[in-house]
Amino acid sequence: MAIDCVTTAYGPPAHEALARAVARAKGGDPLAPVTVVVPNHYVGLAARRALGRREHNRSRGIAAVAFQTAYSLAEHLGGAEMADQGRRGVSNTVIAAGVRAALRRDPGHFRGVETHPATERALTRAHRELSELDRVQLAALSQQSPRAADVVRVHREVTAVLESEFSNEQQLARAAAATVRADPSAARQQLGPVIVFLPQSVTGSQAGLLRAVADATETIIIAGATGAEDADASVRASLRRLGADLDASVAPARTAPNRPAGTVRALSVSDADDEVRHAVRAVVDAARAGTPLGRCAILYGVETPYVRLVGDALDAAGINRCGATASTVETSLLGRSLLEMLALRDQGFSRRAVMAWLAGAPVSIKRPDPDAARGNGDAAPDDEATAMKWQGVPSAAWEREARSARVESGIDSWRQRLDRYAADCAAEAERLTADEDQMWHGVRLRRSAERASELLAFVEELHRDLDPQPAPRTWADLAAWCQHLVFKYLGGRLRRSWPDEDRGLAERVDSAINRLGDLDGTDDDPSSAAFRRALQLELEGAPHRHGRLGAGVLVGPAELALGVELDLAVVCGMAEGTFPARRNDDALLPDRERRVVGRDLPARGDRSGDDHRALLAVIAAARRTVLLYPRGDLRRAADRWPSRWLTEQAGSLEEVPSFVAGLRRTGFPAHAHEYDARCLLDWHYDRGRGDSGPQDDLIRLPSVRQRVELRRGIELRRARLSPRLTRFDGNLADGDLPEAALPHPADGGQVTSASRLEAWAGCPHAYFMRYVLRVEAIDDEDDDHRISPLERGSLVHRILER
Repeated sequence: MAIDCVTTAYGPPAHEALARAVARAKGGDPLAPVTVVVPNHYVGLAARRALGRREHNRSRGIAAVAFQTAYSLAEHLGGAEMADQGRRGVSNTVIAAGVRAALRRDPGHFRGVETHPATERALTRAHRELSELDRVQLAALSQQSPRAADVVRVHREVTAVLESEFSNEQQLARAAAATVRADPSAARQQLGPVIVFLPQSVTGSQAGLLRAVADATETIIIAGATGAEDADASVRASLRRLGADLDASVAPARTAPNRPAGTVRALSVSDADDEVRHAVRAVVDAARAGTPLGRCAILYGVETPYVRLVGDALDAAGINRCGATASTVETSLLGRSLLEMLALRDQGFSRRAVMAWLAGAPVSIKRPDPDAARGNGDAAPDDEATAMKWQGVPSAAWEREARSARVESGIDSWRQRLDRYAADCAAEAERLTADEDQMWHGVRLRRSAERASELLAFVEELHRDLDPQPAPRTWADLAAWCQHLVFKYLGGRLRRSWPDEDRGLAERVDSAINRLGDLDGTDDDPSSAAFRRALQLELEGAPHRHGRLGAGVLVGPAELALGVELDLAVVCGMAEGTFPARRNDDALLPDRERRVVGRDLPARGDRSGDDHRALLAVIAAARRTVLLYPRGDLRRAADRWPSRWLTEQAGSLEEVPSFVAGLRRTGFPAHAHEYDARCLLDWHYDRGRGDSGPQDDLIRLPSVRQRVELRRGIELRRARLSPRLTRFDGNLADGDLPEAALPHPADGGQVTSASRLEAWAGCPHAYFMRYVLRVEAIDDEDDDHRISPLERGSLVHRILER
């Protein structure tokens, strides 16, 4: 059966074409089944909503229209066959286990780095890509270099180990195609007419499935075209795999893209931070004009640094968002803390590593409950269940005691030095008890001894738990061991007090640990180090999106908004190196070797066309587009050059000289901080230019008078710029202080030593920090035994010179 192909522009024209195709496929029956195959779930959700807003042939809505990706379609058609064979879906963790087993048998070219996590990740990624190649292509690739031969060998060994119990995407697609060919009528009845909507990069296995579906039922392809040759190259290759091509109206030799349907504005700003400020201001202006936030998007070419900057800026402005987020499962509260805890053994259980983990992790232990010990309610004071409760650890106090004890690394150092330190503190406290004037010092020493003993007990128990005897010998045992660590140290019963997002991510970490327990049979020699690497790989591959589409501003890479209709699209990072993104060659399979097997193994250098297509698709789908170009990069102290696609889309580039200039021209501030800064700028330029202006008028401004923090900031700034010694410089005798001011060091009501008075006269601020707030710098004895970066660099240069 022939496949019909319809070519359309992206955005509303594509959804119009989809609505016509659905109406044609239903043939007047609103309940007739229709299947729409989309490149990803975001495109499917956007298409579903677009169909609900359109009406064709007196038909509105999406009843009996199923939206599926190519993978979900394969799972729908071939999943039963895989289940009957007892085969489960393969994950990156399972593949990594097979890679470790293959490297243990024969590391080959990877000898010396076979246990490095980066080697596992790279070979796991290569196995995913090589699974699309046939035997002839693999043989041709293996002849390119000894390294490529070992990559192909590891891939084949992993495939042989996993094929009996697991199925990958390619095997699932082949099983689904076989199911369709075995009973075409059943597939036709189950799927109805099939519409392939906006295909992007269709792999060979996916194309085989869709061709089989096309032989069984009516199939229509709605392909998006931009008119730019490099942008449409991947779509053309995908259509050729499906046995179709773009319409003749889109000439293959054409290099200039189609003209954008909406208005395009280009701004040149100072850096990435200023880009994000302008992006949020554009969203605020659009929202004030009546544009729903769900029809606005802030997009970029590379995640760093935009994903975090955009998220923080929108949160500061109180604007809901959806899409990409800087918070991932791996960097979540539980994920990060668990990986750091499992790495303590490899770090020699050093004091720095242990205390850094305690300072940043939600570690909780059972400690005595003072209320229960005194007797509370009906519970008996000696009841163990009520006398103990889960509490956070005093990490700051433990850090001081560990440093004072000069703990270095290794459990023996913890035991010997904390034991001796606790004994010395207790003995000194006992000696000072008889001296009434030094009794306070004795109390502090006794408290230090108690904390040192408490810390030692905690560290010894943690060391035993991280190095259990006997050691777990199976993946199931390792998973159970890890679950015990999570419950005992990271949260326990305190997890219910975490924020909702952290609790949700913690549940995904728990699920990842459970999945690792199913690896028995793929890697027969597990260890705690291998378990940690596998867990990190599992958490890295766990996607996480913030919010839901339409419930706020869409944030993410440009391809995320591929099929979304927008009223406003703001694209950040329109500079060379970020849009298009700079992509380094693959260390395992460089592009010169990949090109031997054609487009079945995509080359890194060809992916700039994907960036171009995503940009053109966003511009075509948006009524108004703002392109932002950063002139510099403050993080690297480097200048940037405009993207090759910037002037192509916008006739002129409007320059914003600075942050102040951008804020001055803003019609409405995006958030409270910009509002404060704008008030001060307006006052400065309108009434207070120079030193001769009415300075007191600034404090009387309603916008300043109503915000205490802004008023105090102005006072601090003025006081520090003035020649007077004020309370902001450490003058505790400042007459402007309120009645509850700190006491003067020479006050007759207290006894002060001569050296303390000398310190106050020399630097009141240092006196304030040390003697009033009791903030003291703690010397780190480990620094005395560490080489400084300056000395290390000098040694390296001397070695290279020799």
